Amino acid sequence: MQEIARQQILPLEWQDERSFENFDPGVQPGNALALQALHDLLQQRQQRRHGALYLWGETGSGKSHLLWAACHELQKQGRLALLLTPQTPASAWPDVTNLLAQQADGLLAVDDAQQLADWQQDWLFGLYNAARSAELAFLACGNAAPAALPLRTDLRTRLSWGLALRLQAPDDAVRARVLQRLAHERGYSLSPELLHYMLTHLSRDLSQLGVLMAAFDRYALAAQRPATVPLLKSLLAAQPQLLHAAPPEPVSG
Repeated sequence: MQEIARQQILPLEWQDERSFENFDPGVQPGNALALQALHDLLQQRQQRRHGALYLWGETGSGKSHLLWAACHELQKQGRLALLLTPQTPASAWPDVTNLLAQQADGLLAVDDAQQLADWQQDWLFGLYNAARSAELAFLACGNAAPAALPLRTDLRTRLSWGLALRLQAPDDAVRARVLQRLAHERGYSLSPELLHYMLTHLSRDLSQLGVLMAAFDRYALAAQRPATVPLLKSLLAAQPQLLHAAPPEPVSG
């Protein structure tokens, strides 16, 4: 079971970016509340008590970042962190018996709940009940409050049993800090001109900005030129899909 969870988490891009330390809640009180609720949920795992938390918000609000950070935190402690997504193949979904046999300090997490297929919803309903019986924590995220999700009624009810908290999208101050952090990790700083261009002309979704920053870094290294607005425009002209590409996971925010 731990091997299944490891396979679902480790190979994906940006895994090192998703941590509690680099999640920037900004000034929105709801984001700080969600972060504290998630820490409380993991603390309950140490006390082997069942708990449930559902995070929701628009794309780029940071809900997946926190979900993946929680899974990595438990994995670092050698505890079960099973992460399921709409892209997880049926062969990697555990059966109820296996979940019931797990130690009570683990976590069952579900990303992008609004995209779950009918068979995944049926399966998750059984897994949620099993996690509750086994005293595993449950963590999920989606793009709307539980009652508004396009899911079977009894599954929406299960998602409402614990706390359901909304995350707010990052403002410009958060976006600027995240972009500068990504640049600093690559050994340079964004000039005021370049940072302003990114904030005013590019996506507000930090996940897309993170993918673009990685591509921009590779492009600048290949061209052996510093990061400037003209160089970024050149990259976007050569690879316009970077303006709209949907990356696998958010990097921060």
